[in-house]
Amino acid sequence: MVSNTRINKIGENISARGGKITPEELDELQEFRISFSKPLVNVFNITRELADKVHQSSILAFRLKRIDTIINKLGREKEMDLSRMGDIGGIRCIFYNEAEVYKAKSLIENYFELGGKTRDYVNEIKRDIGYKSIHMYVKDPISKKRIEIQLRTRNHHNWATLIEITDLIYDLRLKELGFESNKKFGQFHALMSSDKELTKNEAELIYEVLDKYNFISVLSETFRKNNAEVKKRWSSENKKNSFFLIEASKSEIPILKSFKTFEEAENAYFEKYKENSSAEIVLTSIKKPNFKQISVAYANYILSYHTFMSDIRPILQVLAIEALEDKKLNKFEKIFKTYEDLIANLILEVISETADLFFNRLDRNKVFIIGRTNKMNKLQEREIIKKIDLKIKEFQKTHLEFVGELEQNIPSSFFKKRRVEKFLKKHNERITNIMLSKEVKFESIIK
Repeated sequence: MVSNTRINKIGENISARGGKITPEELDELQEFRISFSKPLVNVFNITRELADKVHQSSILAFRLKRIDTIINKLGREKEMDLSRMGDIGGIRCIFYNEAEVYKAKSLIENYFELGGKTRDYVNEIKRDIGYKSIHMYVKDPISKKRIEIQLRTRNHHNWATLIEITDLIYDLRLKELGFESNKKFGQFHALMSSDKELTKNEAELIYEVLDKYNFISVLSETFRKNNAEVKKRWSSENKKNSFFLIEASKSEIPILKSFKTFEEAENAYFEKYKENSSAEIVLTSIKKPNFKQISVAYANYILSYHTFMSDIRPILQVLAIEALEDKKLNKFEKIFKTYEDLIANLILEVISETADLFFNRLDRNKVFIIGRTNKMNKLQEREIIKKIDLKIKEFQKTHLEFVGELEQNIPSSFFKKRRVEKFLKKHNERITNIMLSKEVKFESIIK
């Protein structure tokens, strides 16, 4: 066992060298990390029972802090003793609403001996970030080691993972360095996390980022590219395994590997880290392992799903209506085309997400669906088609309501009115062209 004196010296050395670590120090740091394994699993199992008293469908996951994240934190917080770093072992609990979050907080406080100050970023939003979560530090009843427990709602978790997805896709470090490291994206995420009604200027700043960085298409294409293949990789894993290694990449399909024991998974993680210290790898365990749970808990690694695509639609609709009210037709058409790009991508996501079909190969971004899975019968096929149909009809309903509001604000002058009406009539044609431009081809035997 590495002593606290020695581990603190290693921390000082890493900080003094600007993040450099020797092979001997790396082995000792790894020994220090894995000393939290059993305490982490013990606290996780207890927390899982407490969370079930709050809501049976709560999502729980745990992880040991990544080596590169420990090293980066030492670089930012140079006065910190490594032995006192409170989040080496961490548990994340995701609930439906804030009432459930606070009920879980109360149960945890009543069961565990606390190991540090609880930080409530729900009632006291983290300055300049908008981050919402409760961070608690508890002591493992056996070893007395400190374990961090984070409590979040699904909405707060969605926002937090969106930052990490943005960091990965655009090579940013918003989570680590703060929103000042990229002010535009920082403001964008702060506004997206806000519960308050956006001002006109705030909504326009969101649109500016969407437009400048082609955010909707980049995000949607990343999700669509990964969805089928990651599902295939998940389906090939042993469903009895509870531990998972997930490796994310902005250019490659995420790698997902399951393990029977924590030790096997941790050894695989350490070898991966030594091969590539900058790789985006997390070792985790999920309370109820299934693809949906792991996709929600680690959306920033799986990169196949996020609610952002639906969340942004009403903002674009409001901006388009306001541009038409102001008779800024060029601006209106530009925003409306961004809205159309979103709708086209949402339709493609509905087909790939709702339809539990077998994607047999990806070829230059073209997805070929060749039929149903072996486990699917004709009744299930019809149910899937029905779900897709209902979702698309829902899009149509909200779109017609949106167009109805636009029509009330069409300029009265002859030429402007004719221009807007002609533009809106070509909506379906533009949607079709957008979908064709995505180079997604569906060939299905389902009738």
